[in-house]
Amino acid sequence: MTDIRHKDSQEKYSSHPVVEQNAAGRNPTIDILRGIAIFTMVAANLSSSLLQADDKVLIFRLYGTFAAPLFVMLAGMMVVITGVKHASFRHYLNRGLLIVFCGCLLDVLVWRIYPFLGCDVLYLTGLCIPVVYLLSKYCTIITRIIIVSLLVALTPVLQALFNYREELTSLDISTLSFSNYLALLLSQSTAQRFLLDGWFPVMPWLSFAVTGSVLGTLYLQGYSFVAKRFLATGIALFSVGVALWLALNPQLVIREGYSELFYPSTTGYLFTATGLIFLGFYGVEATKQLVVHTVFLKLGHASLFMYLFHQLVLVFILQPIGFLNNQPLSMFILTYLAVIAMMIATGYILVGIKKNHKNLPFIVRFIIGS
Repeated sequence: MTDIRHKDSQEKYSSHPVVEQNAAGRNPTIDILRGIAIFTMVAANLSSSLLQADDKVLIFRLYGTFAAPLFVMLAGMMVVITGVKHASFRHYLNRGLLIVFCGCLLDVLVWRIYPFLGCDVLYLTGLCIPVVYLLSKYCTIITRIIIVSLLVALTPVLQALFNYREELTSLDISTLSFSNYLALLLSQSTAQRFLLDGWFPVMPWLSFAVTGSVLGTLYLQGYSFVAKRFLATGIALFSVGVALWLALNPQLVIREGYSELFYPSTTGYLFTATGLIFLGFYGVEATKQLVVHTVFLKLGHASLFMYLFHQLVLVFILQPIGFLNNQPLSMFILTYLAVIAMMIATGYILVGIKKNHKNLPFIVRFIIGS
């Protein structure tokens, strides 16, 4: 593979990763970004039932819109980075299947809906992990960039060709027999949902994970995320994305209360999200020593646990309290901050557990982060 590192009088890249690990072997920049993804994703997910529709204004919808692509891109990046230690496809297949299984448990036990037809990003993440492993192992950076370009370019064409469905419904277990569910699961409609117009369809969401794999390879080659070229790339992608988004002015629907601006995921959105994430890498890497990032670190150290935890809180604690549903924005913000405070406190507890118990069972370490 061609070494893309560059040296001049202003920027130099060492032969070692420039984003150092801390004493616990964790990458603080990645943990902070994970924490930011969780921090903003919680607001988007809570608002589906706790925030009244009239208050889902554009600025609020933007706030939670970029959490999922950041989450998926970081997952793709980590596959490449940890591939130095875990070099087998089986390892990543098992991890992917475990994450998919977590998504199934959430759907069945928490949301009481049939699995694989809901809106959980864990399904996409679990699929991406083994796919990205194979692509990063057998494809060069340039090949992966071409794959990303094809995913981005073909998505709007296929959305138009197969009539992108704006509204989708999740099926409650009590409303459909299991045999009918199986028939639906194997239908063309579900295949289209999985590939094109579901909550997080393969096209184009796989592009975020593959882009993450490119960043992972660059990281291992010693590329600096505070390099001027990286900053310029982020600005360019973001600017092109915003321009496309404004020019095309797509109709962006709210699905079952979820108000993120990627239904559908347009070309403008994909460019904007990718550029913004690149700028996030630059900003966090340049400021990772700031105390303010401690909040995000506590969330990012156990991102899967935090993702599962906030949904449990929503369904079993918040939704049963009648007056907390369909709140005005001011009251919702207080509820949101209370949940975040609870999650941060839990994060400190988890740090203590991991520090004092070094031989936890694998499944526990998988969920709370090792």
